[in-house]
Amino acid sequence: MLEAEYLPAPGALTAEQLRGAACVWCGATLQPGIDDIDLGARRATRNGPAWFPRGCRLCCYGREEW
Repeated sequence: MLEAEYLPAPGALTAEQLRGAACVWCGATLQPGIDDIDLGARRATRNGPAWFPRGCRLCCYGREEW
């Protein structure tokens, strides 16, 4: 699981980014389970709502050819 310090703050993300439908870094639309990298479910605070960060392959790995 990616360390939280490398992820954007949940308060700065769109609803699509929070639910894992868009990359947390570039905002590209994702197809969960097909073209995304699951970064692990999180909670902003201990009792806060869950969010599901995902990244596109380019942002996670720095290259397009996969």
